[in-house]
Amino acid sequence: MLRSVALVGFLVLAACAATKPPPPIVEKPAEKTEVARMYETVLDNIHKMYLKEHPVAALAITGLTGLKKLEPAVAVQRNIDHIDLLINGTSVGHVPAPKSNDSDAWASTMENLIASGRQVSTPLAEAGIENIYQASINSILADLDRYTRYDGKQAGRRNRESREGFGGIGVSIVGHKVGALIKAVTPDLPANRAGVIPGDVFTNVDGKPLTSLSLRRIVRLLRGPLGKPVRVTVQRENRDSPFVLTISRTRIISATVHYQARDRYAYLRISGFNQDTTAALRKYVQKAVREFGGALNGIVIDLRGNPGGLLDQAVSAADLFLQEGRISTTRGRHPDSLQLFDASAGEIAQDIPIVLLVNGASASASEVLAAALQDHGRAVLVGSNSFGKGTVQTVIRLPNEGELILTWARLHSPLGFDINRIGVVPTLCTSGAKEIEVVLDRSFSRSKSRLQHAASLPATNEARASAGKQCPWQPHEGDDIDISVAKRILETSELYKHALGRSTPTAGS
Repeated sequence: MLRSVALVGFLVLAACAATKPPPPIVEKPAEKTEVARMYETVLDNIHKMYLKEHPVAALAITGLTGLKKLEPAVAVQRNIDHIDLLINGTSVGHVPAPKSNDSDAWASTMENLIASGRQVSTPLAEAGIENIYQASINSILADLDRYTRYDGKQAGRRNRESREGFGGIGVSIVGHKVGALIKAVTPDLPANRAGVIPGDVFTNVDGKPLTSLSLRRIVRLLRGPLGKPVRVTVQRENRDSPFVLTISRTRIISATVHYQARDRYAYLRISGFNQDTTAALRKYVQKAVREFGGALNGIVIDLRGNPGGLLDQAVSAADLFLQEGRISTTRGRHPDSLQLFDASAGEIAQDIPIVLLVNGASASASEVLAAALQDHGRAVLVGSNSFGKGTVQTVIRLPNEGELILTWARLHSPLGFDINRIGVVPTLCTSGAKEIEVVLDRSFSRSKSRLQHAASLPATNEARASAGKQCPWQPHEGDDIDISVAKRILETSELYKHALGRSTPTAGS
């Protein structure tokens, strides 16, 4: 009894001493799990940004149904007010149905039902979370276009390295019985400056023996944070014992532009578009102008087999060769997808003839560059009809470090022509041809002594699609007819002038 009285007295005194009531206790909402954040990011971005609108509810249910890839007995049943996850016909998860386009709520629904399924199904329980993501997200994307995709953590990292570069030392390696054989060393990069030479063998990286490791694993060991040194043990022929080098990593961006000075013309092959492409292209064009002086007949830019890459790099590459005007336009459902790209003054190759080579494997960003220079009458296109990937993808980094590559806009050439499923029609079609004269005869009306007429390219999307089908990509062996045609028209100013006149169509429909 005394203990109770004392306690009451304490409480009363404490209450009297307070001049105002204590602030209310506000509980912080529980932090969302990675799983919930993953599905919310995927559902919300598709719903808001994809070319066509898709209800979140339908996407989520499709994703849950994708678990069939891991557990064939899975089924999803939606009633008016709730969702059931069934395994072998028995409900193992029962949750209220959220509002149709509530991405947050549907993400939680997916998380809860997947957790319920993993408690009952052995295949689901044993599947790693990345396998769960792959099955469900790929199912969500299955009804979208073929360029929208999900790349998991490892693939996402490789994508970023391809676009943005990575921390490395500047060597090319192949497998070796005791480690990694150095096949090439890039000049002026850390490995070269440290004294690494082709033929060296790396046997140890940061204390880890390389024997029996896969080449991919060795590459991961050599790559790392910028500026952080890596210690490699080197075995070199004609040296009695291995030695250790400490090499500091730097940003390595894969080369996408390759230059050769040929017979009175500069040859530039662009294999893709990463964040260094325009800078490299500028450097090599300026180098060619210096090396050739006034003896440069022209520039050949080879885009054959180029699958594309960064749109902004294709735009800035085109800007190198244009003084003004539209380069490209993108349009989609999301307001931010409408983008108009225009050239700025400062062409780096003014008055120098340009020939672009394209084929059925030239796609996306390479088609942006080709269409821009063609529509402005700045280059003659030689080869076969391009691929026709006229859509733009935005890259969304996901909570698991993977990526959602989502189509959100369509591309249009400066004159308004569609690129998607049509491609870029070459000025001079080499499809099926083995001789230069065949290509010229079917592109121009010619007398014995001179060119008489150059037919214009089609002026509507429908006509361009038809023309493209008449110039299909036909890979062939033997002499490179595209290069031969390019060289001929660069050597003959009258030919180039007529071909350039044919390159500029009227506005599309």
